[in-house]
Amino acid sequence: MSLGQLKDQAAHLQSTEQRELIAFLISLQTAASDTFKDTLARKIDDTDPANWVELDDLEKRFSE
Repeated sequence: MSLGQLKDQAAHLQSTEQRELIAFLISLQTAASDTFKDTLARKIDDTDPANWVELDDLEKRFSE
């Protein structure tokens, strides 16, 4: 299956299935890359509210 076909299939998934697919792909990336793992962990552990994104802002970014 081509990348284009995968993208088309992913676009037709239910939103809960899309989130599960996203989590799966992130877990694959995390396992394969120490740099990515370190970057993601640093962002998750960031306690400075200046670096946070409001959920509403995030939803707006990805709905456009």
